[in-house]
Amino acid sequence: MSSNKPFLKNWIAIFWIAMLLPLIWGCTSATEKNLEQLDKTVLIYNNAFESKSEDGGSAYVQNDYRMDYLLKYGEIQTRISFFQIQTLNVAYFKSKKPLEINDDNPEGEIDEAVITMRYQVAISPSNRLKTFIHEQHWKLDGETWLLEPNLKPFLR
Repeated sequence: MSSNKPFLKNWIAIFWIAMLLPLIWGCTSATEKNLEQLDKTVLIYNNAFESKSEDGGSAYVQNDYRMDYLLKYGEIQTRISFFQIQTLNVAYFKSKKPLEINDDNPEGEIDEAVITMRYQVAISPSNRLKTFIHEQHWKLDGETWLLEPNLKPFLR
């Protein structure tokens, strides 16, 4: 005697899992989603910038700065060799006021972030390594994080 009940039980379990997963995923806060989006955006941008890709991550630069960024990035592509890059600090802000995201304040809404990076580069025609600290200023525009670039330290 064979019973189809195990088959039915599996379908019921799959149904409930399918119904509950969207509820579980929906429990992440807007802040967590913003932080995840910021992390992804910064990673993609820095990979494009440091690998000297054709556009240097310009899709993540604020529109007002994009043309100037692309002009300066052309010089960075030809003169800069990146050796070591390290994220030193991430500071979060809401309406230009510092905001600490931690267990006591997990729901703090952020609209700006400053990422402090340490770069070790060689600037052509010299082959000497130069190390400097650089801050990336990111702003939330709707649901997109955009960079307010400052390429001066790379072009000195």
